[in-house]
Amino acid sequence: MEPHTLLVVARNQSLAKRVAEDLEAEHHLLRWVSSTSQASVLDLAPDLIILELPASGGTRSAQRLKRHFQAPLLVVCHDGQAPPDGADVSIVHPWQARKLVDLVACTLLANSPHLVRSGAMLLDTETRQLQMGGVIHHLRPLGCRILAELMANAGRVMSRDELARRVWEMEDGDVTRALDVHIAYLRRQIEPEPGHPRLIVTEWGVGYKLVLPGG
Repeated sequence: MEPHTLLVVARNQSLAKRVAEDLEAEHHLLRWVSSTSQASVLDLAPDLIILELPASGGTRSAQRLKRHFQAPLLVVCHDGQAPPDGADVSIVHPWQARKLVDLVACTLLANSPHLVRSGAMLLDTETRQLQMGGVIHHLRPLGCRILAELMANAGRVMSRDELARRVWEMEDGDVTRALDVHIAYLRRQIEPEPGHPRLIVTEWGVGYKLVLPGG
């Protein structure tokens, strides 16, 4: 999996350094420029833009960046500033490091080209990250494929044979026992009470069904 590229547009490099320090463990690639003019001449396709709002409010800066790049825009507001039109998400400076990490992760996931969306559940099939209830879960490869199939068929009972064939992409061979094992592990990852599942429900004698939260 390739790391995400983040473009930081901030007057002072100190803010860019703070962003880099807080996101260091996430292994993103960061590029800093001090103005939208510098950003607009870059040969770069960022996955996320982080803009420090200027004192004027930043509407023109936000619009310019949104016109030039096909990427979500996270704006950094100072006291008393409101996010301008065009901002996808915002954070107030100073922030807690965990809040920035979570906001960046959720924004990248919600704008992923590999996104499966079902109700309030968002699954990035490339990074294998599931966002649900404001929490991001990191799934195993087979667990991700199983959940992607269930999300694409939310509310419908999928037989064990059908689900196994789609996940393992094979017509011959009985892998339904392996499916049951991976379902159990997936429940331990995402169910509040794995012993009493409410998301991935067993239809005895048939298969499994995904019940969307709040559904």
